[in-house]
Amino acid sequence: MTHWKNITLNLTGSNLEEISDRLMELEVLSVSIRDKRKPEDSNWFHESKLPISLHNDTHEIVLLVHKKYPTKKLLNDISTLLKLPTYPEYSEKIFKDKDWILHTQNQFKEIQISERMRVIPPWQQTDKFKGISITIDPGKGFGTGSHPTTQLCLQWLDKYLKHGDTFLDYGAGSGVLSIAAMALGAKDAVGIEIDTHAIQNAKHNSELNSFKIPFYNDNAKILNHSFDIVCANILSNVLIDLSTELRSFTRKKLILSGILLDQIDKVIKVFSDWIELKHFSEKEGWVLLYGELES
Repeated sequence: MTHWKNITLNLTGSNLEEISDRLMELEVLSVSIRDKRKPEDSNWFHESKLPISLHNDTHEIVLLVHKKYPTKKLLNDISTLLKLPTYPEYSEKIFKDKDWILHTQNQFKEIQISERMRVIPPWQQTDKFKGISITIDPGKGFGTGSHPTTQLCLQWLDKYLKHGDTFLDYGAGSGVLSIAAMALGAKDAVGIEIDTHAIQNAKHNSELNSFKIPFYNDNAKILNHSFDIVCANILSNVLIDLSTELRSFTRKKLILSGILLDQIDKVIKVFSDWIELKHFSEKEGWVLLYGELES
């Protein structure tokens, strides 16, 4: 069985983004930057539009090489490339190769959303569950049903979507929310997603569930349309930027997810000029807000 080696570098006082690009010149299989902090201390999900600082105080560089590749040679090459006076501090970890298909499958289990709805991977065998099973093949689109923001959206749809509603999924990812809307009785669903790879995955998932939901990478084809329910499960700074666009598409109800507890007031304030947002539920520090336009 093939073995691999991760080498983690401690490069004091360094701009890791610039260095990681240079390290790709070496005989390494990959270079990644990893946040050393606890998730609650990380700023990945906060709304600052300034570039995230990838500094050695908060992040570290991890190199992937074959187990047989000499560590000392690599360290010497790094020192030469970066003009370091000595070898950088490092740690290494050797691990076995694995059946990555099986490993991936083991990461995605059935997710129970409510008494009548669940999300399952395509390799799960059918059983006696009599409710709504949404089949999602994990791919390059966000939204397997495992993340709290996705689960909050699914729970809202399960509770409030009415038969015959039209649905817009803004930031569709894997397509799970559009698929759930159709499974719950929506008349039509449309997804907008800027990632072309995610769109292919969303279309695939739509077909797995016997639907033909259209997914577009911009809103050009829906500019003159409005929807009974508009859902956007995106980070709060993007939601704020999209307020005007979302307003133009919303006929009745708006769902916003991807909001942290300390971002609620800011989001509510930005949207208050056209809709009153309410708190639906919170899960693991994430919040779903929703509102309904007056008739």
